[in-house]
Amino acid sequence: MYRESAAVVRPRSELVVTLSAQDRQASATALFQLFTAPLMVAVLLSVILSPTAGLLGLVATGAFVVWMWRRRGQAGRIVMAVESGDLIVQAGRRPLARMRLEDLEDVALDLKAIRPVQEGSSAIPAVRFLESKVGPEIDVARIVLVGGGSSVRLHESHVAHMTATEWLGKIRVFLRKNGWVPLDETDPKSAG
Repeated sequence: MYRESAAVVRPRSELVVTLSAQDRQASATALFQLFTAPLMVAVLLSVILSPTAGLLGLVATGAFVVWMWRRRGQAGRIVMAVESGDLIVQAGRRPLARMRLEDLEDVALDLKAIRPVQEGSSAIPAVRFLESKVGPEIDVARIVLVGGGSSVRLHESHVAHMTATEWLGKIRVFLRKNGWVPLDETDPKSAG
């Protein structure tokens, strides 16, 4: 009796994509939320109620801010997994798509040009708002999986074009390592 080769079973392969709005959040906002907000709550509670209430408010507000930041970080987290020839895409715990890897035709960018509003250069915040002007046109993008006559957006909000392009390349490399070939590279003679 001859030996037959066993079917090659590839383990689950994952890629974690983090397309959050990190590039749009200022560090000043982070510092305010992490340090100033709990401190303000603590001072207010200690003046109104007692120093013990202020300490409890400081700890509770700090924990709440850290929880919110972690939750916000998880919101932009997309897990792409290839398992037994299937591509499974999840945003957080919510499933976005499940399709055969061979049915995926392309991974592309959905581009959009915007003209952001820029603040003025005054030291006074109210005057900066009054002196605001429309800035130059910039491109923003989001990543789209195209296949089976439909498309699936990996994220709803547009991110910086450079960030989306960088992740597009990483996603394509990940999919190619798992056996994916884009539709425009397949041989039409072998398909028919």
